[in-house]
Amino acid sequence: MTIRAAEPSDAAAIARLHAVSWQTAYRSILRDDFLDGPVLSNRSELWSARFHGPARADQIVLVEDCGGEIQGFACAFLDADPEWGTLLDNLHVAPFLKGKGLGRRLLCEVAQRVLQHNSCLRMHLWAYEQNLAARRFYEQLGGEVTEQVAEQAPDGTELNAVRYCWSDLRGLAGQGGNPAR
Repeated sequence: MTIRAAEPSDAAAIARLHAVSWQTAYRSILRDDFLDGPVLSNRSELWSARFHGPARADQIVLVEDCGGEIQGFACAFLDADPEWGTLLDNLHVAPFLKGKGLGRRLLCEVAQRVLQHNSCLRMHLWAYEQNLAARRFYEQLGGEVTEQVAEQAPDGTELNAVRYCWSDLRGLAGQGGNPAR
């Protein structure tokens, strides 16, 4: 397995993995008719825009590539918020690989890339309050809840989301090969 920068030719594979990840992780969070219906077209539109729209110098998209098959991906936007720093907008792993360290490696690699850009030392992300598995994962890696807000989800429902923040990415950036604490 290799972590590499994503390329425009990866857009469709990333969108498929993103949809499958949502269909499993968000099954009791988002509406079934959305997850069983337009979720793939929704994610395809997003990734097509990110790869084929105007280039963004602040965007980092990494994929875990195993023999030409994308097993996981992460997308971050450098210094997206003056207070909270880089926004980790997406972190998804193939459902059959959860718990094998891939998400950790991707998150730590994002932290390393953020530091290489001489960016703010902080990073944040939003997770649905009901997504307990993801929340445990972020907390195991030192993410701290800083706030909770109600937001409109992609399926049109209103859900609570919590912001996780890492105040200093240097520790996270050095954890890539270490087992969970």
